[in-house]
Amino acid sequence: MKKRIGLLIVAFIIFYSLIHLGRYVPDLVRGKFSLVDERSYEIRCLHLMLDLVISFMFILGTYLSLHKFNPGQKYLKLTISIGFSFLLCFGLQFITSKILSSDPVIISRFFRNEILYNAFYVVFSMVFYFIQYSLYNEFQQKELTLQNKSSELSLLRSQINPHFLFNNLNNIYSLVYHNSKQSLNAISGLSELLRFMLYEKSEFIPLENEINYIKKYIELEQLRFERPSLIKFCVEKTKNEPLIPPLLLIPFIENAFKHGKVSFEEHWLEIDIKVEHNGDIVVRCINNVGIKAKAPIGGIGLENVKKRLEILYQGDYKFEIHHIENKFVVNLEINNKF
Repeated sequence: MKKRIGLLIVAFIIFYSLIHLGRYVPDLVRGKFSLVDERSYEIRCLHLMLDLVISFMFILGTYLSLHKFNPGQKYLKLTISIGFSFLLCFGLQFITSKILSSDPVIISRFFRNEILYNAFYVVFSMVFYFIQYSLYNEFQQKELTLQNKSSELSLLRSQINPHFLFNNLNNIYSLVYHNSKQSLNAISGLSELLRFMLYEKSEFIPLENEINYIKKYIELEQLRFERPSLIKFCVEKTKNEPLIPPLLLIPFIENAFKHGKVSFEEHWLEIDIKVEHNGDIVVRCINNVGIKAKAPIGGIGLENVKKRLEILYQGDYKFEIHHIENKFVVNLEINNKF
C-alpha cells in the first residue's frame, strides 16, 4: 500500500481548522490573536505555523508507524513506535511553546491544555490509515477476483482448442487416407478456423463474427461427406449488434456433429439464432440422435459453456439441455449487457 502523504496533509489541514484554528480566525483578521497578548503579530503567526507543523508531526509519526508495522502485525513494535513518536512530538511542542510564550509555561498546565488535541491527532491519523487500508484491501480483493476469473476463463477457452483440433485432425486424416479431393479444402478451412482461435484474444466479439465462425466450421464438417447433409441455419438480427464471448456457441454444433444422427433426406440439425430488440440473444440448437444413443450431457464442451456463462453473466442467462426421444435440444438465452 502506497503512502498518501499529500492526501494526509490536505485532510490534516481541514481537520486542524475544524478543531483548533477556528478560534484564531477573528484575531488573525484584526492582526492580533488576543487583546491581552503582548507578543507581536509576527511572533504569534510564527507560533501558529510551528503549532501546525508539530501537530502534523503527531499525525505523520502515527501514520508512518502504522504503515510500517501494522501490515506485518508487529503490534508491540507498533505501540512502542507510536508512543516514542508521541513523546518526541510532545516534548518538541513544549519546548517551542516555552520559547515563544511571553508567560512562564508550566508543564502540568501545558499537558492538560494540549493532551486532548494531541490525542485527537493520533486518533485522526489512525482513522485515516485504516480507511485507506480498508479501501486498499477491498481493491486488492476485487483485483484478485478479476484475475481469478480471467485465469479461469483463459483455462476454459484453452480447453476448447485441443478438443476442436483433435476432432478435425481425425476428420482430415480420414480424408487424406481415402485420397479424397476435399483434403486440401479441409486443411484450408481448418487453417482459417485456427487463425480465428489463435489471434482472437478479445473477451467479447460481435455476434456476426461468431456466426461466421460457425458457418466455416459447418463447411469444414460437411467435407467429410460425399454430399452435404441437410442443416437448417436461421439467423434473425436487429440493427443492434450485440457482443458475445468468442467460441461460446461452437460446442453446440460440434456436439451435434460428434453425437448426432446425420441425415441427407431431412434437416437433422437446426440452428436458430435470434437477437431481440433489447439486445438479448436467444439460441436454439436441435439435432437428431439415434434411438439407442446416449445423451451427450456432461461433456467437456457443454460443461465448458456452463462455466463460462456463470463467470461472465453471473446468473443473468438461461441455459437448458433436453434429450427428448430422438432429439437433443439446447436452449440458451442471454440477457446481453455488452
